[in-house]
Amino acid sequence: MNWMRLKKSWRGEPDVTCRSEEVADIIERMPEKFGRWVSLSVVFFSMMLLLFGWLIKYPDVVSGTIEITSNVSPVKLVANTSGKLLLSGYGQQDLVTEGACIGEIENPARTEDVALVSGLLRQMVPDAIPRIEIHRLFPEKVTLGDLNLKYYSFLTALKTYCEYRESNVYEQQQQTLTDEIQGKRRLKEETERVLRTAEEYLSLSEKWYDRYCSMNEEVVSTYEYEVDRNRMEYLSHKQSEQNLRKELVSVQIQITDSENRLLQTGIEKKDKERQLQLELLSSYHDLTDNIKQWEDRYLFRAPFAGKVEYLSFWVDNQYISAGTEVFSIVPGANKPVGQMLLPASGAGKVRAGQKVAVKLSNYPYTEFGYIEGKVQSISLVTQPYDTGTKMIDAYLVLVEMYRGLTTNYGEELDFQYTTGGTADIIVKDRRLIARLFDNLKSRTK
Repeated sequence: MNWMRLKKSWRGEPDVTCRSEEVADIIERMPEKFGRWVSLSVVFFSMMLLLFGWLIKYPDVVSGTIEITSNVSPVKLVANTSGKLLLSGYGQQDLVTEGACIGEIENPARTEDVALVSGLLRQMVPDAIPRIEIHRLFPEKVTLGDLNLKYYSFLTALKTYCEYRESNVYEQQQQTLTDEIQGKRRLKEETERVLRTAEEYLSLSEKWYDRYCSMNEEVVSTYEYEVDRNRMEYLSHKQSEQNLRKELVSVQIQITDSENRLLQTGIEKKDKERQLQLELLSSYHDLTDNIKQWEDRYLFRAPFAGKVEYLSFWVDNQYISAGTEVFSIVPGANKPVGQMLLPASGAGKVRAGQKVAVKLSNYPYTEFGYIEGKVQSISLVTQPYDTGTKMIDAYLVLVEMYRGLTTNYGEELDFQYTTGGTADIIVKDRRLIARLFDNLKSRTK
């Protein structure tokens, strides 16, 4: 026994036999009360974890970049040719109407003359017959630069057409031929009446001639004389009847010839009108197309009503080069919309109508809050986009800003075109406990 104690003492092990019975009882007895509290605490915290894991919901989001614009985007007006810039008096952020001329590039044509001719052309309906006096509205002397040849070609065609309609040459010929046909038809009717009378005379003379021929030559002393006289009358009436028939045939031939000439005149009239209309229509469209090209080349017109933005510090008679962005027309009050690039990863969970939280780069999220929107539409196919570091496949998502630019903090943000930021599409609210068991679910299935 002493040897065992020395061995444990040499090893450094405690000697249990040296302890008193009270100490051994305390050491060997299990703390039941403390264990009970520990067990209850573990159960309580586990239940609280499950309870809050079930009650707490955290939104599942899919993020992407977004750009705020409007349903009518600003338009930049670019110089299509080089030259001196002539301003029209509109200043920075002045209101302009649609079609207003903001400026022009110096050229040989007078803008007033081009505007006058363009306004007169708009009064004409290309496919309709123009008024006879409309050519008098167009000026004889204008300064149109490169458009002079096109303008005078159109003016010549217009005058020729109007003078043709004023002279009514073919209509007069048609009227003359119509009157001639009507007169010859009346002559034909009169000849037919005379012919019927001549046929009656011929019938009577033939009857008397036959009667005298049937008489007894021996009884009538003047038989031969009477027969010859009646025969001469018969032949005279026969000749008159034949002459009338010839005249009737001649009149009918003249009527047919006049009708053919009337038909030919009508065909020539249609051909002439078609030729003149084609020349007028061709010169009209040629002139209007060249005016449009001239305006696109030299003028800066507002495509819609809005505000003028100078894209540089321009002054009158300043030389600009072709391709220079000179002005920008910003539309008036427009509904803001969001154009979002959504990476393909996780995009399958996105549906139309889901909420979107938009955080703009110009307005810090912690200070101004986020803008609420909803998914209006999502493209069916992806498009490759360069993020600056790599190429990604992204869907195009249109976000409706149904509250405008009012944030969840109640701040009304100023609308600035092409403002960028990030957007989080709230796919659905998921419970915290579901997120805790995501890994376990993916491993077990």
